[in-house]
Parts: sequence; C-alpha cells; structure tokens
Amino acid sequence: MEQPHDYNERERKMKPSRVTINSPKRSLSSTVTQSQPLLFFPDELIREILLRLPARSLVRLQRVCSSWKTLISSSQFAKDHLQHSTAAGPSLSGPRVAYHHSCSYGFGDFSLRSLVENPSKPTEVVLFEERRNHRVIGSCNGLLCLLFHVDGINIFVRLWNPCTGLLTPPSVGCGDFLSVCGFGYDHVNDNYKFVGIVNHMGEYNTRIYTFCRNPSNRAIQEIPFNSIMGDDKGVFVPGTATLSWIRSHAILGCLVFSLDLVKETFSEFSLPFSDPHGKIFFFPRLCVLRNCLSYCFNHEKTHWFVWIMMEYGVPESWTKLAIIPCVPRLSDYHLRPLYIWGNNILVAVATPSRIVLYNLDNGSFEFPVLKPTPSIGLYVFIYHESLVSPPDPDLPSSSSQIQLIKP
Repeated sequence: MEQPHDYNERERKMKPSRVTINSPKRSLSSTVTQSQPLLFFPDELIREILLRLPARSLVRLQRVCSSWKTLISSSQFAKDHLQHSTAAGPSLSGPRVAYHHSCSYGFGDFSLRSLVENPSKPTEVVLFEERRNHRVIGSCNGLLCLLFHVDGINIFVRLWNPCTGLLTPPSVGCGDFLSVCGFGYDHVNDNYKFVGIVNHMGEYNTRIYTFCRNPSNRAIQEIPFNSIMGDDKGVFVPGTATLSWIRSHAILGCLVFSLDLVKETFSEFSLPFSDPHGKIFFFPRLCVLRNCLSYCFNHEKTHWFVWIMMEYGVPESWTKLAIIPCVPRLSDYHLRPLYIWGNNILVAVATPSRIVLYNLDNGSFEFPVLKPTPSIGLYVFIYHESLVSPPDPDLPSSSSQIQLIKP
C-alpha cells in the first residue's frame, strides 16, 4: 500500500484530532471547553510555536507538510524568527564560531554553546570543502560573506547561509583588492553590502557592492587605507548599519573610522584611550560584544583593556568592560574578544592559535579543546543560525551546499 507523503493526508487517516495551518481561523477560546478537546491549532498559534524553535530544527520541520514548508521558507517568517531568536538569547539563536585557516584558505565552524558549557570536553569542528578556496570576510544575520580567487587575478564574493545551505553565485569580479574590506546590512533599505578597496591596473578606489534584485557595483568616497590599523576587516555593529575600522592620526592618535551603509558616507570619532606615539598602547582592535562596538588594546604588554560603546558614535558612552591579564600560557599579545556568554568572555589568541574563555567574575582562564585542532589565528567570526536567505533573485530553493568534511 502506498504511504501518504503529506502530513495533512496522514492526519486525515488517523483522526480524530488534527493540526493544520490552512483551516479557517478561529479563536482559541471558541474551540476549547472543559468537556471538548482541542481539535485543531489556529494558524497564529502554530506560527508562534514555530517562531520559538531553533533555526536548525525549523529546516527539518519544513518536510512535515507543504503548508509548514511555505510558512517556514517565507522571507517574512525568516525576519520575524531572526528578531525573536536574537532577543531570546544564545539558547535559541544557536551562535557558532566560523573561521578560516591562518595558513591556508580552508574554513569551518563549531558550536559556541558546546564550547562554553563543556570546555573540558573536546568541541567538534565541522570542516568545509569547496573546489575554490574561500576566506570568511564577515557575518551578518546568519549569513557569511566569503571571498575567493577564481583565476589568481579576479576576486569574487558570495553569501552563504550555513544553516540552510543556500549559497549565492559569485559576484563582484573587479580585479584584485587590498585586504581592507567589510560586509554589513543596511536595515533601512533591506540590503546587504560589501565594501573593499580595489586595485584596478595600479589605481586604487573604494567600491561598494549591493546584493539585491538589481545589484550595483560603484565607487564611493575613498577609505584612507594607508592609515588603517589593527584588523583590516570592517566591524559591523548590528542595528547601526555601519562598518568601523581603527585609523591612525598624526595628532589625535587613533580614531574610529566609520562608514554609514545607508548614506554611504564616512565619519570619525574618538576612542577611550589612544597614544599618538604608540609607546603605551599596543595592538588596538575593534570587535562587537553584546551588539555594541568594543575596543581592545594591550597596555604595556601586561594587560588587555576591553571597552564597550553603549551608544554607537557617542564617545562619552565608552565604558570599561574588563581588564584581562597577559598570562604565561598566552605568549602572543594579539587578541580578539569574540563573544560574551554569561560571565565568560570568549577570546581568540593569535599565537598559540587558540580559543580562550576568561571569567569576568573571578578572573580565571579556561582553554577549551577543539577536535580536530584548527589553525585559526584571529580569522574568527561569530554568526547566529538563521533562516535568512542570501538576496539573489535567481537562487534556487534547493541550492547545493558547500561540502562538509567529516572530522
């Protein structure tokens, strides 16, 4: 006997109760009495239940029935789920750590929750393989921005959602460019944008590429790339539509150099501390902690100071978050704060290449084990699993995934 392939058909045969999303809308109070069981769930209730599930579970639940697939794969549901999961915290948003090798172009990721909750147990690293060598440039709303060479000359960019597997075709083939670049989201116009300094036949100019139905690739005001310090990847701060770099200034020391992705214009503002002669503060670096712009620097190679900007672009809102001592096991002074989970701050250290947990309450360190152990350096990015699709009008719903290498 042929087996039913649809959830609704299967439920019709099972009777008497059923769950459907296509039935006429009724209020919950009209269907439930003390003597009558719940016969169906209203559409609104089903939607609210699904919004409270992790993105990875929802990807599997699309196979339950066609109506659930239609709902879960809709762009509006993806946006609502992203907003809800972000507000709910890491237990629902499923934060993961993506990286590319410091010595090669291989890349992979691992669970942040597994690493924080069980630091003494090895955390499994998922390795990715593709015919072309990719580097991770940035992350936003569950999407990773990947950069790769095609012919050794032209550089292309694509967007990938590791949770759903959707991957855009190559974009932005415009010659070689310097490492100063960035990826972010313009929430006003609902556009994802990539910016980079392009070297075209010996001439440098700053170009911005918009991923949308009618993609654009145009020149904008120049980034003073010779004065960019620390990380050359622009830091995207959620909700601000900005990319930020650290820029050295002959008189003022170090400044934040900010690009507004909506207006596509630049501005500058001060850091909490900077030394124009570089004698006291070393290895300045921007990052994002608690969805705020953060600043980290090494003071006389004895401590790292971590500051957080409570209101973006307002220098008076800089607040000291932590002072992390340079312990013997961390022989290198290059450090990048990545994420705050509870009372722990996750930190990437360049040499030896490792991930470190620092307890903000008692000042203790933990050194989680990754299996297999990757060489990650500071090429590390946090992303939250989501249902957001890369913005490409020709992207098929069953786009092929980048292949996984089983550890």
